[in-house]
Amino acid sequence: MSINVSEVIWTIVCFFALLFVLKKFLFDPLIRFMEQRQAAIDQGLERGRDAQRKKDENDAALREKWRERSVEAKQLLAEGKTADDRERAWVLESTQKETNKALQEANQRIEQERRQVCADAQEQLPQLVSILAQQLLSGDTGGEER
Repeated sequence: MSINVSEVIWTIVCFFALLFVLKKFLFDPLIRFMEQRQAAIDQGLERGRDAQRKKDENDAALREKWRERSVEAKQLLAEGKTADDRERAWVLESTQKETNKALQEANQRIEQERRQVCADAQEQLPQLVSILAQQLLSGDTGGEER
């Protein structure tokens, strides 16, 4: 077996020609495709990180607003309770005043009627004594007839 130099040279030339064709039409486009794909993946990951960062910022802002609204709600409830307590105290006080006034007026009317009854009794006392004396003297006690 002999080595044919021309065959070796042609084999080397064909090998390099094949290598050149594969590089130009297969490897370079494949590498470009892979780099583009990697760039798209990296860009998607970066957008995902940005979205996560924005979500975290929004969550923090939302929690802060929620806390502020909660504080405002508690303040409003406290103010409402205070106003309700003041209103209740005012109603109780006015009711107590009205009740005391009504009791005072009732006591005055009772006292006035008592005085009137006493005055009427004083006026009618001589007549009643006279009638009673006449009945006692006449013997009529207003009892049963026999």
